Amino acid sequence: MSEIFNIAKQISKEHDIPLERVLMSLSDAMKTAILRKYGDDVPLRVDVSIENEIFDVYVGKTVAKKPKNDKEISLKDALLIDENAKIGDIVEDKIDAKSLGRIAVTSIKNVISKLFRDVEKHTAYEEYKHYIGSIIVGEVWSIGAYNDVIVDFKNAIGILPKKEQGINDKYVVGENVRAYVLEVLEEAKGVKLILSRTHPGFVKELFKKEVPEVKDGSVEIKAVAREPSRRTKVAVYSKDSRIDPIGTCVGSKGVRIAAIVKELGDEKIDVIKWSANPSIYIRNAMSPAKVISVDIDEDLKRAKVYVEDEEYSMAIGKAGVNAKLAAKLTGYNIDIIKNSDRIDGDVVADEFLADSDVSV
Repeated sequence: MSEIFNIAKQISKEHDIPLERVLMSLSDAMKTAILRKYGDDVPLRVDVSIENEIFDVYVGKTVAKKPKNDKEISLKDALLIDENAKIGDIVEDKIDAKSLGRIAVTSIKNVISKLFRDVEKHTAYEEYKHYIGSIIVGEVWSIGAYNDVIVDFKNAIGILPKKEQGINDKYVVGENVRAYVLEVLEEAKGVKLILSRTHPGFVKELFKKEVPEVKDGSVEIKAVAREPSRRTKVAVYSKDSRIDPIGTCVGSKGVRIAAIVKELGDEKIDVIKWSANPSIYIRNAMSPAKVISVDIDEDLKRAKVYVEDEEYSMAIGKAGVNAKLAAKLTGYNIDIIKNSDRIDGDVVADEFLADSDVSV
């Protein structure tokens, strides 16, 4: 079947698909066609050789005096295949693709169509998997029954689950939406992107887009901690002493940070300076509250933070958000203590625990 091999070479060349994969798919198509014509119990063999450009299909037929169906072959014809053939033997008869008629044509068409779909799907997967951990823009296609947002991309569909949406986010069918790619899945129906607008990494990527110095690495984002739609803390650092990392991220008259806040639906953002010194880092992370002193227990990864009584509410923040984010950002469990309690000797602390919801 040199014509089958030539078809395979043409498909491989025009669609940039490995020849081995095309031949394997065509082999499966021929097997399907033969089994449909001769029955599931017929012995068959496909002989494929790229080196010798061979694509031959053989069907095992029983030698009979008077063949009654396609599964049998006359002794005369059998002897042309095997000179030792005799009645009752099974000989391998090479099949001409044309003899299979429409069955073969339909099978080959179906296999080639599936091959193209699979290749297109895998190509899309290879393209989109590079977006994991970055921001992508797509068009809102529909709003699902559970308020999941379906986002349309070229050759892929995105899912923005309700839990990954900001409280203040509004979605309109036909409008573009920015989202952070958590995962890319290659499924039977196509490529699916799992998206988020609440992940800390979304904020980090927004800084890269709005702040050139973050993008080029002269200002580094060391960590991001979020309470989505409420508040975010971002720790920044620069090895270059001439660069003010906080001022650079905020921008002239706050224009850079304003663009990020707008994208996040007016979520408050605290940009603080990172330090390798845990005490200084925790002090900075408690901003806007002013801290008197910090006691560190490295073994327990715990910090006691002392503040003036009038700074206590600010240190904790509304619903404890400020302290929670400071703990997330620094990785230390934080006890906040009023200075008056320390002086009186009757220390009462509010504890805030670090967790893993941090982007670095």
